[in-house]
Amino acid sequence: MDAIKKTLRRLPRVGISKPFSLAHPHAAAGLVVLASFTGMFLGPGLTNSYGVFEEEYENLYSNSKTGAKGSISPAISIGAVHLASNYLFTTIAGALCERLGMGLTTFIGALMVGTGLFTAGFCTKVWQLVLTQGVLTGAGVGTIFIVVSTIPTSWFSKNQGFLIGLVHSGSGVGGLVLAPLTRFLINTHELSGSVKILGLVLAAGLSVISLGMASKPDELFDQEDEDSIDAVSSTGDNVSEHKASSLAKKRMSVRSFGVRDVRGTGGVLRSQEFWYLNVAVMLAEAAFYVVLFFLPVFSIGIGLSSEQGALITGVANGATIIGRIAIGYVADVAGNINMFLGTHLLVTLSCLFLWFPAKSFTMMMVFACTFGLFAGSLTPMVPLCSVTLFGQNGLANNVGLLGIGMVLTTSAAPVVARVFYEKLGQNGGGYGTVALLCGGIYFVATVSIFALRMCVSRRLWTKI
Repeated sequence: MDAIKKTLRRLPRVGISKPFSLAHPHAAAGLVVLASFTGMFLGPGLTNSYGVFEEEYENLYSNSKTGAKGSISPAISIGAVHLASNYLFTTIAGALCERLGMGLTTFIGALMVGTGLFTAGFCTKVWQLVLTQGVLTGAGVGTIFIVVSTIPTSWFSKNQGFLIGLVHSGSGVGGLVLAPLTRFLINTHELSGSVKILGLVLAAGLSVISLGMASKPDELFDQEDEDSIDAVSSTGDNVSEHKASSLAKKRMSVRSFGVRDVRGTGGVLRSQEFWYLNVAVMLAEAAFYVVLFFLPVFSIGIGLSSEQGALITGVANGATIIGRIAIGYVADVAGNINMFLGTHLLVTLSCLFLWFPAKSFTMMMVFACTFGLFAGSLTPMVPLCSVTLFGQNGLANNVGLLGIGMVLTTSAAPVVARVFYEKLGQNGGGYGTVALLCGGIYFVATVSIFALRMCVSRRLWTKI
């Protein structure tokens, strides 16, 4: 164990240097936000555009071409494993961040994404694609995600919702750009060439953004605490220095304290708030990717073209851009958990009353806009709710813990959705049933968020 610790200490530090952060804190914070946005664009944005690959793999490896009747297409396993690996590595990467630093962890993720995609270009079997684009690329995306989704909150004590929403909108921009770009590359360079090109481009881009990653130095936190103490003491009230210090730490520094004063991983896991949040996140995230993965396939099932299906997926991703920024801004006023509850109630209604009856391009576009606007709030709400509940300390590890449950649900949900679709008939026959399935999953997630809200405070109009 000592040898491992010594080896970890010898590894190079990647990212913004501590002297630069201390000398130019505003510039460092700006670089972190820019790098995080770009990381969201290139990493999770790739996953959000996977529906284009799903359509291609379905055409190449469908059972109708292999002669196997009545069984589920093996192509679905590629996307399912990609998601499972993604969320499994959010847990592992959360621990890596504490030991290797944010920059080096991001660089490792960049290598995994690029290697997985590039080698997928040489694969001719489903099991090979499962290992490359599924396991390796998914692991890389999960590693990137845990860094870029948590690091900006440490740099800002105000307007966190808006800034996190801005960063997370990068995945929506990525999906909006990468879905049609992937379709263009496939049409011009075929499937194998397109994944090789994407692998090289994403590896280079993500390696560059690793240089813009850095955690906020403790010295800057200490200065903020001192300023908070001075602000309390200067009010003229009879406040002792000890009480002012306590107030600064508990009320004004999100570094250590949340709604629940728990310490360490064990304390987080023993809190019922964590489990309510965990159930909600793992169900909502699974339903989110079921919708994105299968929008192109399902659009074709109701008579639309593959280009229209790719456009609908791109629009859904594009709507998340506006939603994440706007909802993050409103969350600063209304409260993170309150917004988490409201948005997912609206997502449930959109699945049941917009997606289920949709049989035309216009209705699909309306659903895509509504779904993206509200469902996209999930990813920024996860770190924000975690900060609200448990504070800033150990945020990457706490968000990583939520990824454990998502490994099971995100890998199982696409397969279950494919069963609904194929077993209940194509050409739109199974489409409505999948819409009901997603609506039901979102409903259960919404109930869990409501339970979390009531657990924190039963006063409905309180900002939580």
